[in-house]
Amino acid sequence: MSQTFDSVNDVWDIIWVDIVSEIWKHRNLVIRNRSVAYVSEVFTSVQVKVWSWIYARSCFAYFPYSSWVLNPLACMRLIH
Repeated sequence: MSQTFDSVNDVWDIIWVDIVSEIWKHRNLVIRNRSVAYVSEVFTSVQVKVWSWIYARSCFAYFPYSSWVLNPLACMRLIH
C-alpha cells in the first residue's frame, strides 16, 4: 500500500540513510574485493535508491527517474 510522506523532511531522512548505507556497502566491497570505490558509483546508487523509495511510497511522485536525476529539488516539491 502506498503511503504519502508527512513532509519533505521524510525524503531528506531517506536520502541521509541511503547515503550512509551506500557508503558502507561500497566500503565493504572495497575491503572484501580489494577494489576501488568511485564517488560517481555511490552517488548514482543513492539516486536510484531514493527515487525508488519515493516512487514506491508516494501517491504523488509522478516524475520519471530522468527528471529526478536532472532536478531533484524540483521533484521534491511535488511530493506530498
